[in-house]
Amino acid sequence: MRIESSWAGRLAALAAGTAGACCLGAAAAAPGGNLLLNPTFAFHAFQPHRTGKPESHTSGQVAFWNSAAYGDIQVMREAHVPAEVRPPMSIGNAVRLLPGKSLAQTILLPEVGLAHGEAVVLTVHGHQSAAGALQARLRAVKLDSGEGTWSPSELGLGDTRRFARHARGEWVTAAVVEAAADTVGRVDLATAPLVLPGSFQGDSAQEAHAEDDRTVAVEVAFTNTSADATVWLWWPTLSRGSEPQWRQSPSREPYPWYRHLPRTMQKLWKGEPIHIVAMGSSIDRGSANPPMYLYDEDPASPTYKQPLSERLFEPDKVGRPDLAGYIGWWQHYFCYTGRLRLELMRKFDLPVDRICLNIMACDGSCVGEAHSGLADYCTLALPPGPNENGHAAGKTWQELYPGLFTRPGGPRPDLVIFGSGANEKTDTPNEVAVFEGAIRWIQRHYPDTEFVFCMFQNAGAYTPNADDLRALALRYQIPFLDYGKLGDELTRWCNRYALVPNDGHPQAAAHHIWFKVLERAFECWDPIVPGQVQVHLPERVHANTYGWEGEMVTLEQGDPRLRGAMVILEDTAVNCWGSVATEPPVPWVDGQKQASRRSSPRRDVRNSLFRFGDARLGDRHVLEIEGPEAVLTAVDLKVCPNRQWLPVERAAWALGGLPVQDFASAWGAPYGTRQVEVPVDGAIDLEAVGTDLSIAYVDQPGGGRLVVEVDGEPRLEVGTDAVFTDRTGTAHPTMENRRGILGLPYGLHRVRVRAAGAPVAVLGAFVYDSRSNRAHERVSRGLAAPGETVRFSAPFKAAPLVLCSGGLAVRSADVSRDAVTFSGTGPGIYEVVGE
Repeated sequence: MRIESSWAGRLAALAAGTAGACCLGAAAAAPGGNLLLNPTFAFHAFQPHRTGKPESHTSGQVAFWNSAAYGDIQVMREAHVPAEVRPPMSIGNAVRLLPGKSLAQTILLPEVGLAHGEAVVLTVHGHQSAAGALQARLRAVKLDSGEGTWSPSELGLGDTRRFARHARGEWVTAAVVEAAADTVGRVDLATAPLVLPGSFQGDSAQEAHAEDDRTVAVEVAFTNTSADATVWLWWPTLSRGSEPQWRQSPSREPYPWYRHLPRTMQKLWKGEPIHIVAMGSSIDRGSANPPMYLYDEDPASPTYKQPLSERLFEPDKVGRPDLAGYIGWWQHYFCYTGRLRLELMRKFDLPVDRICLNIMACDGSCVGEAHSGLADYCTLALPPGPNENGHAAGKTWQELYPGLFTRPGGPRPDLVIFGSGANEKTDTPNEVAVFEGAIRWIQRHYPDTEFVFCMFQNAGAYTPNADDLRALALRYQIPFLDYGKLGDELTRWCNRYALVPNDGHPQAAAHHIWFKVLERAFECWDPIVPGQVQVHLPERVHANTYGWEGEMVTLEQGDPRLRGAMVILEDTAVNCWGSVATEPPVPWVDGQKQASRRSSPRRDVRNSLFRFGDARLGDRHVLEIEGPEAVLTAVDLKVCPNRQWLPVERAAWALGGLPVQDFASAWGAPYGTRQVEVPVDGAIDLEAVGTDLSIAYVDQPGGGRLVVEVDGEPRLEVGTDAVFTDRTGTAHPTMENRRGILGLPYGLHRVRVRAAGAPVAVLGAFVYDSRSNRAHERVSRGLAAPGETVRFSAPFKAAPLVLCSGGLAVRSADVSRDAVTFSGTGPGIYEVVGE
């Protein structure tokens, strides 16, 4: 047995007095137990799902362990392990390593409470047909650090900036111990204690030091080093301390995140094509400073840790010709979702054309801006391209992912990953509405789409919306895998700039850790826990969400609704593009100054000049861009779901003989082109079904006071003689306006509009059904005849909507919260709807 000399005697004595089987049961539990996840090699065989063959006792992959390709290992229930391999006692499951193949697991220090200076020992039991075939390796992993600074231009690349020599490429080896046995048959291996090295100097983005040991993880690996030997292993134990421990129970139980993604998991099992949309910011698509190059990772090479390529992905340099066309830039290969796709291909034995990774994130982008691109990305409307979606240009989506276009649902998204909100700052502190609105828009259009949250945080203090997503996880039952907490805890053991070297962008080593957290959403093992389907359109977490979850109306330059640098919003949410001669542009909404980054004249569905949605439903909202030569070139306006516009010329209005007149709008007629002038002694009436009303009127010199009653109760009184003055100082004496009457119970509402003091010009009314869903809707059905009165067992919150069939009819005046009296020509069926 080749091990460290201080351990050779102890293990030789142990082996001399006992058979290999006795070692399995001899050790008492060590403090902390077994630090490995799934040391018993629990697994779920998906091949029966895919092929129909009844082979649930074996699989080519095992939960929480990694191999280079599916089938490099074979995990098997012990009843099927060859008798000459099995020891006398129960082992549960065993893994067979194919020649030259490895099985590995990575343990991050904070996950198990390990610290620099502590020792760990790895033990494993196995069987080998040739001496030395089974190798056990325990490796301390650290983040790269070298002395001084470097510039890519010094190595022939285009970037002329200088960077500290840390965070270059993948993590590296800090220390390693190995064990192997020179006997044939059953073997028990134990490594020498691995003392975790660790030292680093204070946080500085501009300083790197070769002597730093930024150890952040321990890697366990087992390899069949032979070209033809048979190797089996079972029940590995990674224990804290200097004494080897055998067959220890795990100290941590993994959570079955997969049960929150039942549809996605089923498709992966079946080998069906899936469409994954990755949302977020530049961080999510792997943008970084320095760029995420492909580095020479061979410590013995004279070009160690030097870039081997510019930005463009070259599949031959990583031996992956199958990825040609599917990856645009190296950053898309190294980013956390790029790593996830490769691992899903390994875990579920899938070719790349079965997993469409649609990277929606863009440099500088945020989810608020991305609302403009939701429809395009969910339908794959934009062609493949590196900057657009992380793919190489030149092929069509149909050529890359033919299976998506032949399935019944088409290329619709199956899974959406939310990974970063670094640039959001939309309606802070109400950013949760932006994320919730995106989720609900997708749920409305693609009800079976699943979501997963794995939010990036830098040192625990980067963006507040990671906590917003925790609230959404609770409400929508969306899995939240907490990279932010783990990443923050890791900064206890390394200079945080080794993870995020120059600004807010993580480098490849941090993306690797981020991926390892997200990967756990797809680990599954028997017995399968029943799925927990994510909640479809539950009660909203935030009221502003209603403004974000509707459809977009796009106005391009030249549209009469764009008045230079001004526009009247549809409802409450807007995304816009434009420019000023001198930066930066300054947005104003309803006279309140807002923040923006820069001019953005071209409509880009992931990047905009300004986005906003923190406004009151039903009121008029005016967006202005202030600055020299300010202009709006395009505007996306959200329209709330279930909104109805009732202009005064519609028959729904009872005008009492008042004439309908033309109205000349200088703002592109956002509320129509017809008006009714209500005199002081007059009134107009409307019956509407919904939860919220918005009365549209004209502000003009001499206008009176608009008085609105709803269901006989006074609900609004507002003057109509206000003069709007824009940021240039120009007054607009005649201009559309509206005011919301909110929070009504769902049902039939009788609205009366009057004028006080002077006439009022009314344009119409918007009616909204802002209910999150119909969970509280109450429906009563039955048979009735003309003249009958049906009383409700309990009053509705508002006069309900009554639907009739046959000869049965009803007048709205005969409907109250308590009862309905029917009319008509004969009996029929009725349905009463309210809450």
